[in-house]
Amino acid sequence: MEKMKERVVMLGDAIIAIIITIMVLDLPIKLNQAGNIEFELLFPSVGIYFISFCFVGNFWYQTAQVFNLVNKIKNKDFVVYMILMFFLSLVPAFTRLLIEDTNREIVLMYGLLTFIVTIFLQILLNSLEQQINEEKKVKDGVQRKIRFKHRGTFVFRIFLLVLAYFYPKLGLVVYLGLPIFGFLQNIITHEEDIYVDQMNDEQRQYYFQSQNQPWDNGFQKYAALIRSSMNNAQGAQKDPEWWRQFNHQWQSEVDRKIATIDKELAKTEDPSQRQYLNQKKEKLENQRKQIDDYAKMISDKHQRPRESKEG
Repeated sequence: MEKMKERVVMLGDAIIAIIITIMVLDLPIKLNQAGNIEFELLFPSVGIYFISFCFVGNFWYQTAQVFNLVNKIKNKDFVVYMILMFFLSLVPAFTRLLIEDTNREIVLMYGLLTFIVTIFLQILLNSLEQQINEEKKVKDGVQRKIRFKHRGTFVFRIFLLVLAYFYPKLGLVVYLGLPIFGFLQNIITHEEDIYVDQMNDEQRQYYFQSQNQPWDNGFQKYAALIRSSMNNAQGAQKDPEWWRQFNHQWQSEVDRKIATIDKELAKTEDPSQRQYLNQKKEKLENQRKQIDDYAKMISDKHQRPRESKEG
């Protein structure tokens, strides 16, 4: 089955290479009567080619990431992958239509094709990620996040089709930016998965409590994950700053919960309620001690290499 997986991946890589080659060969490089290149036609065509190139490249990146993590490709996944490749192979033809004209029908047809490819891709990724999570015995919080992401992609693609129908030029602009954003999102997701894998159950539970964790806003989180990815950081030893911020935010959240419990304790005289609140507070205080231990461990790991270099 290992060899079968390798052959499927090689077949997919070959098809994608051919798709990209066909798209670039379709670029209209024409000369006017003076023998000069018609840049007015070439530049928009290169922009449209860029959309399709990023779309196909993004597809390759996503499938490559999950194929690297699975041990075998099941028959049903192979069938979905082949259907996916069929629709993906239509991208050069639809890209050529876009280069020739960007009217409502053509933009909508291009959007419909990318929508179909995206849906089959989500089906494939969902199946493969489920297989990976079962092998790694990943907790349900991670699986819920994956399902939420796939549903969000589906809803957004539907919205984009409607937008492309009523506002084809605006829809084309969104299609231009979407593959770039998607590629960055995949890098962030991959980097985030590395950190989540290193977390224990309590850390994961805190991390998935909010989409804005571990920082106050999502932009800071994304910027930190992109920076970590560009630095090839693969965990606390290589990127201790990420873990310091994570622990700091976690500590602040625990302190906030303890302060809330203290206020409730000051208001109630009910013995059973006080016992319940004290138990909750004790759990949180133990969690706070664990956070301090994690922070100290990360600091020590980072300090040792620096001391050895100075020595």
